[in-house]
Amino acid sequence: MVVRRVVEGETGPTGGPALTDVLGMCTAWADGICVVESEAGPVEIPIALIVSGKPVPPRPTRRAAPGT
Repeated sequence: MVVRRVVEGETGPTGGPALTDVLGMCTAWADGICVVESEAGPVEIPIALIVSGKPVPPRPTRRAAPGT
């Protein structure tokens, strides 16, 4: 999934709040926190800062080239 969230204390290029995305698997959603397991490790996101989220398909697996 991808979660778009507000970056507290930062201003975006249009003057509104700065936003950032976290890509990974949602592993928890409780007590006001969403935990997304990203490639860099778990990211805890306060639910109040989430702007949007949507499922995305997993990355395709890489196939070895013939003869390698």
